[in-house]
Order: sequence, then structure tokens, then C-alpha cells
Amino acid sequence: MFFNKQKKLAFVLPPKCGTHTLRNFFQHSWWHYLPPGHGTLDKFIAKYPNLANYTVYGFLRDPLLRFESSLRHIYRVRQPKGALDGVQFESYEHMISLFPALLTHHEMLLKPQSDWLADPRVTVLDFRNIETELQRISERPNVPVRRLNSSDGEWKSVITPAVEEFVRQQYADDYVLASKVGLEF
Repeated sequence: MFFNKQKKLAFVLPPKCGTHTLRNFFQHSWWHYLPPGHGTLDKFIAKYPNLANYTVYGFLRDPLLRFESSLRHIYRVRQPKGALDGVQFESYEHMISLFPALLTHHEMLLKPQSDWLADPRVTVLDFRNIETELQRISERPNVPVRRLNSSDGEWKSVITPAVEEFVRQQYADDYVLASKVGLEF
């Protein structure tokens, strides 16, 4: 979570939704990072009750693009242990066939965004507008937003209809949330 005590503003941070970009944007400002970064609002409020008085935001990313980014991250870090030792990730379809094992080792990364954003105290923002929204909320309109931790240029597979259908089912709550806040993916 990032928070600004003076303005009583905060951001929850679903993984693969701009955490590194926000960290870079908020450095050298009155915004502070509160670990564990990917905690949910209810857990932060339980530990820091004053946060209940904050206006809280979070970015919702297209579930399919977020899932692809998560798979590319898993491919890059190559940290799964146990059942996945020595497994070569051949494609996104192959990786969805391994989803239960991937979820065991990368649960936080593969959770639905709605785990962070469905809380009625969180104002959901469109990830596609991250630069505009960060500049508006922070009242820093001239500070550029550098996109960090992007997986451009790394291993990439094909998003097939089977992958699209898997994501629609696995992340149905994210699509419902998007519809509730007027976003289409």
C-alpha cells in the first residue's frame, strides 16, 4: 500500500497492476510505502485503524493482460519448486494446464484483482489510465509516470481462445467488478 498521511489518500496494490510504477512515481514525495505491499485494505485497517478514514484507490487491469503478465513473470523468475521442478513452460495453454501447481507457488500473483478491489471502500481506477489518474490524485500533473516492470521484449506466447476462456472463468469476479465500475475489457 502507498499512503499520504497529509491528504489521507492511499492505494491498494493488486500484483501486476503498477506497483513498481507507483513506487517510482511516489518517491521523493509525501507518499509512503506500507508493507506488505500487496496486502488488502481490511488487513491494513486492522493493523492501522486510521486508514479507515482515508480515501483509497486501486487500479483494475484487463484480467487477460494481467494474467499474461503474470505468466510471463512466472516464466522469467523460474522459481516454482516441487511438482514443477524441471518443467519447461511451452506456451500459455501449457501453463494453464499447470495452473493448480502454479497457484500453489504463486498464489498472490494469480489471485483475482477483486480480492483487493471489491471492497466498497476502494475506488477502482482503470489501469489503462494510470498516468492521468496518478497525476490527478497526487496533484502532480507535470510529473511523468514511467512504466516499470513491464515484460515487453521477454518470452511471449499466444493468447488462444482456450486461454481467453480460462481467464474469463478463473477471473469472472474481476470481469463482474469491471462491469460494475463501467469498464469494458
